[in-house]
Amino acid sequence: MSERYDPQQPNYALDDILAEFSSTSSTTSAPPPPEEPEPEEEEILDEEQVEEAEEEPEEETPAQPPVQDPEKVEAILQLKMRLESRPDSHHPDSEEGEDSSAQEAEEGKGKAKVVPFPEKKKKQGEQAPQQPPVDGPEPVQFEKKAPTQEEGQSQDQDDQEAPPMPIIQPATLLRHLGARLSTLSRRADHFADHMYDQAEPDAETKKVETYLPGVDQETPVPTPKKKKVPKLPKVLKALSKLKRPKPARAKVKPVPPDTKPSELAARYQKGLKARRNRVIISLVLSLLAMVLSVDIPVSISISVPGVSLTQLRVWILCGLLAIVGILCMEVLVVGIVRLCKLHPRAESLVALAWLFSLIDGLTFSVWPQRGENLPCCAITALGLTMAMWGRYLRQQGDRFSAKAAAQTSAPYVVSLDEDKWNHRPAYSKWPGTSRGFGSQLQMEDGAQQAYAIAAPLLIVACLLCSLLASVGQGAGERFVWAAAATFTAASSYSSLLAFALPYKKLASRLYKVGAAMAGWAGVQRCRHAGIVLTDGDLFPPGCIQVSQFELFGTAKKEKTVSYAATLLKVADCGLTQPFYKLLQSTGALYREASGVRFHEGGITGIIHNHDIIVGTSDFMHLVDIPLPRSIRVKHAIYCAVDGKLAAMFPVTYAMPSTVRPSLSTLIGLKVTPILATRDPNLIPALLSSKFKLPVDKMEFPSTDRRRELSDANQLHSTQPVALLSREGVGAFCDTVLGCRRLRWATRLSLVFALAGAVLGVLLTCFIACTGSYEALSPVNFFIFMLAWLVPELLIAGWVNQY
Repeated sequence: MSERYDPQQPNYALDDILAEFSSTSSTTSAPPPPEEPEPEEEEILDEEQVEEAEEEPEEETPAQPPVQDPEKVEAILQLKMRLESRPDSHHPDSEEGEDSSAQEAEEGKGKAKVVPFPEKKKKQGEQAPQQPPVDGPEPVQFEKKAPTQEEGQSQDQDDQEAPPMPIIQPATLLRHLGARLSTLSRRADHFADHMYDQAEPDAETKKVETYLPGVDQETPVPTPKKKKVPKLPKVLKALSKLKRPKPARAKVKPVPPDTKPSELAARYQKGLKARRNRVIISLVLSLLAMVLSVDIPVSISISVPGVSLTQLRVWILCGLLAIVGILCMEVLVVGIVRLCKLHPRAESLVALAWLFSLIDGLTFSVWPQRGENLPCCAITALGLTMAMWGRYLRQQGDRFSAKAAAQTSAPYVVSLDEDKWNHRPAYSKWPGTSRGFGSQLQMEDGAQQAYAIAAPLLIVACLLCSLLASVGQGAGERFVWAAAATFTAASSYSSLLAFALPYKKLASRLYKVGAAMAGWAGVQRCRHAGIVLTDGDLFPPGCIQVSQFELFGTAKKEKTVSYAATLLKVADCGLTQPFYKLLQSTGALYREASGVRFHEGGITGIIHNHDIIVGTSDFMHLVDIPLPRSIRVKHAIYCAVDGKLAAMFPVTYAMPSTVRPSLSTLIGLKVTPILATRDPNLIPALLSSKFKLPVDKMEFPSTDRRRELSDANQLHSTQPVALLSREGVGAFCDTVLGCRRLRWATRLSLVFALAGAVLGVLLTCFIACTGSYEALSPVNFFIFMLAWLVPELLIAGWVNQY
């Protein structure tokens, strides 16, 4: 049967209602067992018993509370204890109780009527048995009133017509289901009525909510679901037990030596000006070759015996191409050496394009079917110049980074640590050394790593397309021309500029703020993550000052200052240095502290058997230390000794002008700042009200978690992202944002470079197959190559705009 509704029963949770409904569906699947018939007994109730039955309410069995989570049991018990300590509102005075009981009796009479069992009629002539005499006073005989006419008629009707017996219906499946559904409906209504009922917090809870700042909590780690391993057939099980051959170990590339940044800066400085001059001269010669390749509609009469004007232009173009090759000899040497080692790179494509273009120009007069269509020597010379310019930019960027890292012997290391906050990575800045920086700076960049895969494929594609356009078409003499065209198209102008050009621009900017990127190895790890900010990031040394203090009671100046400075030194926060200067000015010394504990807004400890409390005004209110009403200082540190206020230290905060725009830029690029501050005053309320920082988009962990995030001795990643030689959040944010932008710019530039190379190889192959020398003129080829260089120039300029 259904349970009765009890208004005193605790609130039902929604999970309990659903559990009740699920248990109902499971129990209704089987019919209930038949009830055993009970023997019918006739009971005769006296009038006094009937009245007692009407007055005594039925005792209801209290319903068991729903099952709750174990974590909530303590909170519920504490809440009950607080409620029991209050005056009980369910036990009113006696007069009110009598009125309520009378009212309940009247309501009970209106709701239900107790019908007594019919009395047995006495037979005629039968007398009632006489009772034996009993000692004592005689019973009082009450006079019986004569019944009225209406009462007599009703009594006759009761004597004639007996009331019907109640019929007990059998418990069927539908009745059982209906009873369960009605109970579920009543519980749902009760839950909806009391869904927003809350217990009033006590005074201690209100105090904690008033004086303690709100903190952010990490989401719990979801438990991994166990994957069901499918059962293998017997044949596969037998095969799995067989010994498998060990896979061949991949050859680990040798890591460059970890050279000191100062030595790297001196090495990159050597030959930098000479390389720049060679790039300028090569660019001038390439542009001159481009001018000679353009057909000018002006007749120029040059009389050279046995040599035509076209042949003379071809010889000049070949000479200019050879001179450019000599000026950019290092690109050709690197490309050929890597090709011989079967590890081709982008330089290998440029070297092959230069070689086939030079051969095509020298053999121009051998194939008269080409007519007056000049070879693409100018396009190849420009490609070789762009490759040389890319190597120069890479060397200049490395020099800026090494020079910035060599500015200090104890730099700050920027690293990306996994699972730092809320199970996500975060950038951290911590004092360290330049270990690993020199090795990462000398590694291959992103463009070289991409062309380590793309260059072999492009070389094979160029050779196949050249054979298809010459031998496949029955014109073997076109092989050199087709190879020169395809290799020139494959060596895109932006192949060596994809990383070098934006890297040089960003390195020169970061050098001005004292930051150095740790090569592509550090840049490629930068991705979407948070950033941990400490006291020193928001307020560098010199931005926090404590110039004076005020004593209360009989406290001594030296002891009070030493007590406060000692606890703040243990805290290792932004107030440590200002209080150290105050300690020196008063002639006090640090003391030994024990039992130091850190709280939200304050620090407690024991110094020389004295209980010392240092913290903000809110923390003093929280620990019940009264403050004088005459104090009007907003930002101060208070010190209490043995429960009595001893001193007040006003604190002045001056935030640098670069903090607010840096944080706004971080938040705009979806880099969440994580405030790992230790100063008791540095809470979101202060940063929002005084400095107008967007604290609602920042994370503010608890005290213990903030100390873990800002601990200098915690474990960090072994691969540095960058090195910093200056304090403040400006250089930190510029480095993080710049590295992220450089990573995306390099990848996007490589997409355009490789797409242009593939499309160029396909187009030149198609034109070479048709034998259309006019379509592959130097002017058309130059426009095509320049069109794929424009995106690289735009992307490189975007990297520096933040």
